[in-house]
Amino acid sequence: MSKEKSICNETNKRHGLIARILGDQPTAAQKIVFWVMLMSLLIWPLFFFGSLFLFDAPIHSTVDEICRYGMFFIILLYPLYLLPLMRFCFWVSKRLRTSWLFFFCPLIPVAVFSLFIEIASSEFAAKKPEGYDPSTFVRLNEAYSKDVNHVYFYNEILDLADPSSFRVLNENHSADNRYVWYNNDTIPGADPATFVVPERKNDLSFSLALSHDAHDYYCGIYPLHVADMGSFKEIDGSWAIDCKNVYYLGLDASIGKNNIPIGDYTTFRALSFRYAKDSKCAYYENQIVEGADPKTFRVLDGEQHFAQDKNRIYYQASATSIRDLKSLRHKNMNEGLNEAFHTDGKTVYNSELMAMPAGCDFATIHRIERYRDWYADKNRVYYENRLLPGANPQTFRIFQSHYVSENYVSNNNKNTSYSCDVDHVYYQDSLITGVDIVSFICGYDYVDSCPFAFDKNRYYQGSPNPRLEKLRQGKCHVDSR
Repeated sequence: MSKEKSICNETNKRHGLIARILGDQPTAAQKIVFWVMLMSLLIWPLFFFGSLFLFDAPIHSTVDEICRYGMFFIILLYPLYLLPLMRFCFWVSKRLRTSWLFFFCPLIPVAVFSLFIEIASSEFAAKKPEGYDPSTFVRLNEAYSKDVNHVYFYNEILDLADPSSFRVLNENHSADNRYVWYNNDTIPGADPATFVVPERKNDLSFSLALSHDAHDYYCGIYPLHVADMGSFKEIDGSWAIDCKNVYYLGLDASIGKNNIPIGDYTTFRALSFRYAKDSKCAYYENQIVEGADPKTFRVLDGEQHFAQDKNRIYYQASATSIRDLKSLRHKNMNEGLNEAFHTDGKTVYNSELMAMPAGCDFATIHRIERYRDWYADKNRVYYENRLLPGANPQTFRIFQSHYVSENYVSNNNKNTSYSCDVDHVYYQDSLITGVDIVSFICGYDYVDSCPFAFDKNRYYQGSPNPRLEKLRQGKCHVDSR
């Protein structure tokens, strides 16, 4: 009787849910692993959604493509192979009489997935240049590679480069015995024999890292035309000086152009990434702030383009007629000075602190489009602080700007020069006569590096070319995203 009862108990154990799935009764620890893996199905939809983005990046080779599909199917089929995988691992652990082998079951899909990642990111799967020599090809870094015949920048032949003497200086710079490159452009006048790329400082400046040779400094491909190499030094990322000049290196800098004489080399200091001063001068980018008092000159809190001394407020490098902002009434100050308006009760000042024409209505004045220089009140429209003749504020609008490249056109921004109402077209504050408003298009041609404007009748700016004529005739797709 006891023997029959024992057999019955053993049978019941084997017919439990987990035992039926695994084929035999697991240990307590194995049961925990089983339930943890089963619960992973709850988060599987998140991983499946993420796997859809595996193909967003460009596919470099057949091996790369195979690896991506491998990673995708490991995630996609997880609910189908999970239970068979656990049963197989349990069978192996029973067969080898080592129950701990079952605990490696969760690592198997992770290991296979990681293997695909490793192969996909290896040189074996990387895209190679067309016509490269396999026996001598070597990858120098992510951007540069070479073989016995050529040097390549992102798999395109780097013209003029000599493979035998070519060397990588950092992720952006390289050199051979004749030239120095920044990415795939040669740096005019740079000396390969003495060229140095200092280690980049870990700061939050808005400038490119400087490099140099024995006779000049360079920002990207542009020489600074340094006057005195011995006294040259960088100041706070956006500025550099020597004993003769100030060099602005920050946002929108014209590197090597419009370098300005320094006032006092020993007292020069940066106030922000656009303003600086010494004991004799104040500076805005590559301009001297004329008339500023250096001793009291300071940048207004939280602003990029506004400063003050004991005498007045400055917008960029220009003095305004405002002595102290605290003496004025304001609107929109919570959005910063770039969007604010001010009045002393008689005169209205726009967001660049320009005095608006008499009769400007402070209660309704507003900027028509953010980052553009048109303003309107309930009665009139202004460009900067100049009245647009006859413009109707109720129907006034700024034209979309069309950006034209060789094979692509977009119009996802507003133009900086052209506007209209229902009856007129304006270039900044000037009325243009005879324009067909319905067919008028303006923008910038990146191929020829020039602005353009035309309607169905004629060109007002720029010259006809196949790209613009295709746009003019409505024969190209315009991306408005």
